[in-house]
Order: sequence, then C-alpha cells, then structure tokens
Amino acid sequence: MIKRITYFFSACFLLFGCREVGWEEHYERPEWLKGNAWELLESRGDFTIFLEAVEKAGFKSLVEGKGIITVMAPPDDAFEKYFAEEGIGSIDEVSEAEAKKLVGYHLVYYSFSRERFANYRPEGQAVEKPAMAGMYYKHRTKSRDTITVEMDKVAGKERTIFHKERFVPVFSYNLFTSKNIDAASNYEYFYPESTWTGSGGFNVSNATVTEYALPTDNGYVYIVDRVVAPLETVYKELEQENNYSDFIKIYDRFTSFWYDDETSKSYADAGDSLYVKTHTGLPEIASEWSYNGGAGLVDYAHLAVLSANAFNVFAPNNSALQAFFTEYWSDNYASLDEVPFVPIRLLLFNHVYTGSIVFPSEIERGDIQSVFGNTIQFDPAQDVETKGIAVNGVYYGLNEVIVPELFRGVIGPLLQQPEYSMFLQMLYDSGSLQAFLGDALRFTVFIPTNETILSTIYGGSEIFWNDGNPLQFGDEAVEVENTEGIRVPMSSGAMRAFVQNHIVTEEITEISGTKVYRTRNPFSYLYITDQGVASSNNYNLGEFAPAAAVAGEWTNGKAYEVERSLIREEGSFKYIIASASSGTSTIQEFSEFSKLLSQAGLVEPNNEFEFLFGDNYMLFAPTNEAILEAKEQGLIPEDEDELEDFLRYYFVPASTNSFSDYAFPGMGVEGALTTAQESGDDFSQLTLLDNGTGLQLRAASGEMASVVSTFPRTYVDGAIYQIDKVLNSGQ
Repeated sequence: MIKRITYFFSACFLLFGCREVGWEEHYERPEWLKGNAWELLESRGDFTIFLEAVEKAGFKSLVEGKGIITVMAPPDDAFEKYFAEEGIGSIDEVSEAEAKKLVGYHLVYYSFSRERFANYRPEGQAVEKPAMAGMYYKHRTKSRDTITVEMDKVAGKERTIFHKERFVPVFSYNLFTSKNIDAASNYEYFYPESTWTGSGGFNVSNATVTEYALPTDNGYVYIVDRVVAPLETVYKELEQENNYSDFIKIYDRFTSFWYDDETSKSYADAGDSLYVKTHTGLPEIASEWSYNGGAGLVDYAHLAVLSANAFNVFAPNNSALQAFFTEYWSDNYASLDEVPFVPIRLLLFNHVYTGSIVFPSEIERGDIQSVFGNTIQFDPAQDVETKGIAVNGVYYGLNEVIVPELFRGVIGPLLQQPEYSMFLQMLYDSGSLQAFLGDALRFTVFIPTNETILSTIYGGSEIFWNDGNPLQFGDEAVEVENTEGIRVPMSSGAMRAFVQNHIVTEEITEISGTKVYRTRNPFSYLYITDQGVASSNNYNLGEFAPAAAVAGEWTNGKAYEVERSLIREEGSFKYIIASASSGTSTIQEFSEFSKLLSQAGLVEPNNEFEFLFGDNYMLFAPTNEAILEAKEQGLIPEDEDELEDFLRYYFVPASTNSFSDYAFPGMGVEGALTTAQESGDDFSQLTLLDNGTGLQLRAASGEMASVVSTFPRTYVDGAIYQIDKVLNSGQ
C-alpha cells in the first residue's frame, strides 16, 4: 500500500501540480480531533457488528488510525436486517474474503468532509467548476474482488484478471441540480427500496446518511441507515441476467485482455502477469474503473475521469435482439454470431454511452446522443425491464433495440449484405461513416461488391481481403501490395479517396440522361448517361458501369450496386498528352494539340507544363479539325516561343481563379477567367459562359467557341475540354 501511495504522490506532483491543490485537499485532518474512527464507533455502543466485521476483514489498524479514511458506518440494526435479507446468521458465517469485499465498501480513500462529498472537485476544492457540481460522484473504496482466471480465446491462453477497488456512488443534491432534474424521482427510480433524503446533502448508494461528518483524528465517520451493498460492474450485472445473455454474447465478441504493467509490478507475485478484461473498440464495461491507464497517466491518478465517467448501458433483451436480427439480418446470416464485427459494433455503440451518469429524466428529454449522433431515447417506465446502478455506471434492460439511424439510411445495404463487406470496411476504417450522420443531407452511394473490388487495380496494385483472426476485432483488413510486392493494409487516406469517389451528396433518382455529379473528393465527378455511371477513370477508358438500385427504402437517399469500382483517375494529363498521336493512345482526339505542345517544348520530360507550377487547371483544347483548319489559315504561330505563349491562353489555373469546381453546365463556374498567358504585367482573360445546357468561351478579341465534349476528361492535374474553334487572345 505504501508503494501505491508513493506512486500516487509522485505522479500527482509531476503531472497535476499538487503543490497548488495541497496535500490537505485529499488528506485533510479534521480541525477537531476526537480519537480515531474505531474509538468513536466503539464508544457509541451500537456498531459492534460493523467493528467485528472490520476486524475480520483485516481493516482494524486502518480504522484505528494507521491511515486516513472516511468510514460509512451502519449500526447493528442495519447489519441485522442485511443478514436477514441475505440469509446470514451472523458475521461468523461471512468469510474473510467476503468481509473484505463488504466492509471495504464502507471505507472510502481519503478524508471527505460533508462539503467535499457534496461537491467533490478532483483538481482541488479551490477550483470552481459550477457546471460540474456534484458530477464527480464516484469515490474509491477498499473493496475489491480476488483475482479470477479467464480464457483468452484469441491467444489460446489463460489470463489472470486483476479486479480493481470498487468506487461507491455518492449522490449529492448538487448532481441533480447540475443536471436540472428532480432528485427524488430519479434517485428512487434506481433505488425503489430507498428514499431520497439528500436535500442539502447526499445519499450513499442505497443508504441514507443519518449523521454527517463526525470528525476523528484519521478522517470522518458518516452514520448510514443500512449496509451499503457492494456494487458490481455493468457487465457482471447483465451477465447474471439470463434475459440479456445475447447482448453479453455479442459484446464478448470484442473481448481482449490488456496487460496492466503497473498493477503487475505492484500486486502480482513474482513472475505473474495481471490483466484487465476489456472490449476492443467498445467501452470497457467489464472493468471496475472507467480509466485503466494508457493516456499518459497511471490509472489511479486520473481522478476526474475515474470519479465522473460512467458506462451507461441500454441493453436490449434476448427477445428484442432476436426480433431485430430476424427483421434485419436473417436473410443473409444464420445467427448474430455470423454478422461481421463492424455492423455489430455500430449496433452496440447505440446502446452504450460513456460520459456522465444517465438518469431517466435525461432519457425522456432526449439529452443523450450516441457516438454516431443518434438520440438515445425510450420510455423509462414502459420499455425498461430491469435497471440498476453499477460500480462503473448504470444499466437499463430494454424490451426493444434502439436502431441506429445509419441502419435505415443509404449505408444500410452495406450493414445487411455480406457481398458489400469490403466497401463497408473501407468506409469504417477511413472514418467516412460520419458523413452519413444526421438528416440534413441526401446521398447517393454507388456500391461495388466484394468481387468487383477484388478485381480493381488501385494505386498500381490489386486489392486484397485479409480475414485475420475471426475471433479478434480489428484483425481483418483491406490490403494492397507495396513496392516490394508485400501485402500491407491499405492506408486510411487511400481508402477514404476510394469510398468518397462512390458517394454523391445528392439523391440521384435515376440513371439516365446526361448528368454530372460531384463526389466527396475534390475535383472529382461521376458522369451519368443511359449507359450507366462512370468516374473519371472509367470515362477516360471509355467505360460506363451499369448501376442497379438496391432494393429497400433508405431514409436519406438512394443506393446503387455498380459493376465497376468508380475510382478517380490516378494519371496526370501532362504525362500522357505527348503520346496522344500514337495509334494506341486513348486520347487521340487531342493528337493535334499534342503536336503543338511538343513543338512549343511544353511537354519535354521533367518539364511538363512547368509554367503551371504544379497547379490544377482547366484546359480548353481545340479539336483536331479546328487546329488543322487554323493551320491552313495561318492562325497558329510557328515560332517556338510565340507558340508557347499562344498555347498558354488555353490553360486556366485553379489557384489564380480560386475555383473549387471544374466547369460543367449548370454548376455555376462561369465569368472572367485568368489564363496562363502573360500579358504585360498581368495575364490574358477568357470569359466562360454557362447557359445551363452547354458551355461557351469568349476570347478577349470577341471570338466565340463552344465546348463540344460531352464531358471533360479529368485527371489528377486538371480537366480537359474540347472546343470547336481556335481562339486568339488578341495580343
């Protein structure tokens, strides 16, 4: 214990600046010393059972003054009532381990005055936080369970689980005032056998405080009207409820065991390793503590999180889960066990909230939102079958599933159907799911199947799927080959660019006509015709992919299955234009313009379009026919320098013109444009006209040209349009 206290003070001085908080802030000695806590209780005469239990549990020396402690002392009649309820004849029938667990829950670390309990401030009582008054409601006790052993199915090894000391909830009137909710009804909702008596003070878990803050020379003593039953974790409480076994079962699919180095050093026998049971990617509802280390502080030093954070679990019962499975997944999976990790995790996250403890009035008001933006709301009177306060939070056992909005929206097909699991994984791993939260926007999602993705070349590599260990969440991965031919996980940036090119922030009701839509990637578009849909890459290859609407009513848009991945063009126009006149080129419509660029020296290797300084651009290139006609009329310079200047008039740099979109009919990119052609101390201008169905250019000379390409070819460096006439800037 001395070693633990030493660690605490070392961490506190280094990380929290305890000189400002003050030693006495957490270890206050009362002003009026009246003997130790043992002597005080012994002198009262009606605490004989409690003191006998204290001695049996091995805490007598602590209560006698070997440490600073706050004692919650139930009188003999409270113990007699507790023993009768539990079927215990006397303290003699309670084992030492059980006594440690029970009595330890009445011994709170440090010395807490009435005011400090009512409005505990972990940074020090001098730190004013009015909005958080009473919210730091959990306090560390001396009660903990002995170690247990569990099988780690992933590693195939047994793990020794260390159970940390319990926290006891102290419900202050300040807590309910800060939340602006009624104290009595919300407290008694969870403790129907108890009565709220904390006006101006507090209740300790299920107990009323009958006498506050009796001073002793090693802390304070509070007299409570009943034995404070040691609470268990939310996980353990639900695990003991047969009607919630399915919830626990799917939660346990995420089980992992975290090696606790600090605890192993402090508590384990030589050679032993101690673990904390956690759930990867989910709140750690099986842990007694709401913080176990890992954020730069040892676990016991993060007082604010330990005392304020609760795991609030809204667990659907077995019938509700099975009904939802039947309605949503049974067409594609035989059981909940077969549903992939990602959909299950998203479902669970709508039923677990980490933050301040949640009371029924907050549920009714709609105050609580899940990680993914859903309001967690139900009828606390009608929809809750079981409920309780736990050592690490609170639980509501529901007769319904709180269905995430994502499940009813356009990504619903990805969550339902296994053939879309790779695209879902890429959405999830890239952090792109958040785009679909809320109801303000409409979407269209074009979904490639797993088979389609696996046949896609992306970034110069095939795409692969790695199942990983089916028992371990996060081991599955979308992979590519690196430059050495080794399969590695695809980067989140590459996944984000892939999936966002399949998403349009607009509802496309039919795949027909001739239309252009922005994707969620900058300067990247999807083209729609009667043939189907094409990305820049598809279009540059002359391919349109058929798109079939996915059956179902989706709340925020439309979903289509596509037969090709709609990836953006990864090539640069400036690197391929020089070969436009070759017989195998896919851009032969630019062959004459390519010859002019070569003649002007603008596509020499390593110096391609260097006048643009790497900027994106729109290029309005005359057709082959227009160039040949202009040559015959002598309108195109032959001198290399003059030709370069002439050709730069057709380039419109993005940064100079501050446009965030390329030009398409009806998209509003129009007006005077600054070209790359120098004109004295400035640059020549072109005027772009958009009549809603087509685009035209007006040169400074007044000449007009029409854009004749149905869609531009877009590349990573620019958008290339065809115009029907050679234009002259007039200089």
